[in-house]
Amino acid sequence: MKKSKNIGLLMILLAFFSSCEKYDMVEFGESGEINFRGRYLNGSKYYWSDDEKYLEWEKNFGMNVQGDSLLQDTVIVGVKIMGEIVNYPRKVVLTSEAPAENALEVIFPEEYYVPADTAVATFRVIVKRPATRNITYTTKLMFDYSQSDFEAGTQERQVFNLKAEDKVSMELWGITQEDWEYEPVFFFGEWSETKMRYMITMLGCVSFMNWYYNEDSFFEALMGNVLYESLEEYKADSSNPPLLDENTGEWIEFPDLSEMM
Repeated sequence: MKKSKNIGLLMILLAFFSSCEKYDMVEFGESGEINFRGRYLNGSKYYWSDDEKYLEWEKNFGMNVQGDSLLQDTVIVGVKIMGEIVNYPRKVVLTSEAPAENALEVIFPEEYYVPADTAVATFRVIVKRPATRNITYTTKLMFDYSQSDFEAGTQERQVFNLKAEDKVSMELWGITQEDWEYEPVFFFGEWSETKMRYMITMLGCVSFMNWYYNEDSFFEALMGNVLYESLEEYKADSSNPPLLDENTGEWIEFPDLSEMM
């Protein structure tokens, strides 16, 4: 009976050590497995994480003070190596997989390497502005293992998702139609998407309410009649494309506040 118990205990120990050995091979193998890493913002500082929920990047090109001049943006992608650290750089080749429609265009501006004597690296990927407004564009970043010096690591960290759009709306701007009609309409006229884009660019105003309740910037714009005069100057240059109100098909308009003062 005692001998039978010893054999059973031995079998359990063998199974345990066998599972540990397999685990070590997956996590710390010498083949050099690679995974994506994500980063997240906490306060004013970015931190890196292995959590797959951070393996994504989103951008709205519409809500920015550069307006239509912002043609591309840079994504910082992180990678982490499982396995033995080596004393020479190893090449990483990225590729993209986009849907048949609304494919987000990406550019890989340089060759990527994980430096010697480290298990982490960051790479720059350029994302182009979506060609059509108000449509979400997507693509997936992946590793091209046929050209890389690595093998696949954890399955959940083999894809980095990118999503971008060019969209503006009252909701994104932080104001409702009711609020607009209460007072802002007297200073800025009827709301339109084209007008909103112009105001965001001219006033550096990606949050309407933050700007509206900032007395210095708000009254400076009003007293200087900034929107009306800048638009008149814009219209005077025939090389500028027309800024048409999507509701009327005509040029956007701002009230001439000099007549009210």
